[in-house]
Amino acid sequence: MEEKVLELYGNETPAVNEAIDRIVVGIYEMKREYKASSFLFTGIGSGVGTTTVALGIAIALSEAGWKTLFVDCDFRKGNEFKRISAPAGMDLATYLTEDDIDESEIICNTSYENLYYIASGERYNTPVRLLCSDKMEALCTGFKFEYDFIIYDLPSISIVNDAKVLIPSVDKYVLVGGVNISTKKQIFDAKVALLPYGKKNGGIIANRMEKSQYRKNIKDYNYFEEKNLRKTVRRRRKFKSTPKNYSLTQNDIDILTKNKNGIKEGEQR
Repeated sequence: MEEKVLELYGNETPAVNEAIDRIVVGIYEMKREYKASSFLFTGIGSGVGTTTVALGIAIALSEAGWKTLFVDCDFRKGNEFKRISAPAGMDLATYLTEDDIDESEIICNTSYENLYYIASGERYNTPVRLLCSDKMEALCTGFKFEYDFIIYDLPSISIVNDAKVLIPSVDKYVLVGGVNISTKKQIFDAKVALLPYGKKNGGIIANRMEKSQYRKNIKDYNYFEEKNLRKTVRRRRKFKSTPKNYSLTQNDIDILTKNKNGIKEGEQR
């Protein structure tokens, strides 16, 4: 069979990559502390960018050298509505509904060395029945032995219950909300829906944030960008080249010569 290779493209914006890396650090910490390797991503409302966030994290993990699998579990959209157009062939829906299909046939290689991808397939009218199947549960269990990280992408928890079906089979779930998009009611509904799985809560990601909002929350977020580092160097050089009329006073000398007990050298109690 011809090898299926999916072309994926990472984000080139430094600020976005820095934000993704912050999340990756959190995921890595959960792996170290809780041995968590499988993470389910679901949105709070529509259009919050859950797939973009989940895929960006999967790419980052793979670039760090971890063998990573991205599983598209959104059976409610047809391929024409998907951001990622997988090669024609076997997919998750086909595997779950037909017999005599090997698991390896539905896994696509990608343009990233350590990243693998499973497409959901064409739109399925009763997706919950697929996610509830024994075959899906067996897949989730088997993946943990084959991959360092598994990222599951599911529809919004505040719209449909698909994510609730799969949460018992994963180590952690992560909510993705949209700033100025997700409503308070949607956040409340998501919290209520996930109350039984509190121990699996992996956190919430605020997506779709304007740069001005991000700057308020993360001061100097772009400090390490090359252009800003060059500005810093120029300022330092200018500062050093400016003559300083400063000399030590006796008070300065007294402060500098005090030891940790507050007694000057040579002074007796």
